[in-house]
Amino acid sequence: MGQVGQVGKNTCGLIALVALLAAVCAAAPALAQGPSFEVASVKRNVSGDPRSGTRTLPGGRIAITNLSLRDIIRRAYGANDIEVVGGPDWIDTDRWDIAATAGSDRVDAPLDQMVRSLLEDRYKLRAHIERRERPVYALVFARSDRRLGPKVHLSACKADDVDCARNSGNTNGIRSGTLTGVGRTMSDIGQTLSRYVERRVLDRTGLDERYDFEVTWSEEVSIFTAIQEQLGLKVDPQRAPVDVVVVDTVQRPIED
Repeated sequence: MGQVGQVGKNTCGLIALVALLAAVCAAAPALAQGPSFEVASVKRNVSGDPRSGTRTLPGGRIAITNLSLRDIIRRAYGANDIEVVGGPDWIDTDRWDIAATAGSDRVDAPLDQMVRSLLEDRYKLRAHIERRERPVYALVFARSDRRLGPKVHLSACKADDVDCARNSGNTNGIRSGTLTGVGRTMSDIGQTLSRYVERRVLDRTGLDERYDFEVTWSEEVSIFTAIQEQLGLKVDPQRAPVDVVVVDTVQRPIED
């Protein structure tokens, strides 16, 4: 009876273990579903160079240079202005270079989804999106007469001309830089500014047209002053419910 009882206990334990493993295996593919890069190189950047950026190249390629992991996570979730909360200190202090290429059967897949798969695989990132009330900026007119500044004007781009609209920039983050845009809505302009004012910028101008703009700031002229003087706009501190990316777990990767 003792042996039979022990066998029964072992059998029950084995069944429970199999059930647990099955649940884990069933959940695991959901974390890594979606398109992924065929080849990827991940290296820590220790150059100390303040310059950084992301280039999307033909053939399903992407080159990320000298970005923090928090900024890369923003890219993976499809928006420069989305806030990423949580995670260890090193996701802000460490800088990373990533070069990745999609397979020939995946060159048309969304790059942000492939970057997310790469982060899940190499950085063991697990994250989710939730809605929270957060500090934001409202993009509003700087002048009571609602006049725009000298560096923003109506664009020749039509509303349905997606290929016409574009952004470009050369910056050292919030310290100095120049941003330009062609055929951008005020919502687009707010999203572009968000990364450099370090808070999400929500359009509250009520303007629906598309605009061409340029804004330049430096250590002598802050980005906040430049927005007012050059665009005739300002960013007003407020709080609002917005989607944020919450980092659940993450690990430093094994470098190539």
